[in-house]
Parts: sequence; structure tokens; C-alpha cells
Amino acid sequence: MKSKKLYCVFCDTELKPTMLSIDGLKLEGLKCPKCGDKVFDEKQFHTMVVALDQRRLKEEYKKQPVRIGHSTGVIFPKDIVKVFNLDAKGTELGIRAYKAKNKIEITVL
Repeated sequence: MKSKKLYCVFCDTELKPTMLSIDGLKLEGLKCPKCGDKVFDEKQFHTMVVALDQRRLKEEYKKQPVRIGHSTGVIFPKDIVKVFNLDAKGTELGIRAYKAKNKIEITVL
């Protein structure tokens, strides 16, 4: 099946597939040879957003547990809160503990 040709919304020139660099991240996309407009499909755009968000995060954070009343908690760094949208109303977290591995895993549900 032949792929459908796509045209630039600004100058009506046929878009050409190419490797594009966005903030140092290389992705396949479409570019207008006349005006230079760049276009990504939904999957490419999602890949780019995830990769750029990952860049904002450190590989590892070291935090001290804090006392909250009679409980213990962890305060998340601001960049983690922003990337995972933890301050949104109704956000829930799943917590799993692996004693043998000395590991606690937190998942955004």
C-alpha cells in the first residue's frame, strides 16, 4: 500500500521524511523543504515528550524519610512532581515493598 502524501499547512509543499533534532534529541519526522516546518505523528510526538521528560530527571535521588504525625513519608523533588503530575487532584500511587531486595517501588496509578 502506498503511503498518503502529506503537505505543509503553511505553504502547501509536500513534506519529506527526515531525521530531526529537537533539543539534541534525534527523531524521525517530516519536514517541509520550502519553509522548514517540522511535523511529527502522535507516536513520534509521545516518544519525544517522554524522552525530554526523562532528561529532566536525575538518575537517582537521595531523600531522608520525614515524620508526618505518627507516620513516615518521603517528600518528592519538584521535577518528579512535575514530570509525573503528582500534584493533580485524585493522583494515586501504588507502593510495593521487596524486603529481600531492600527496595520500595512507587508507581503512579
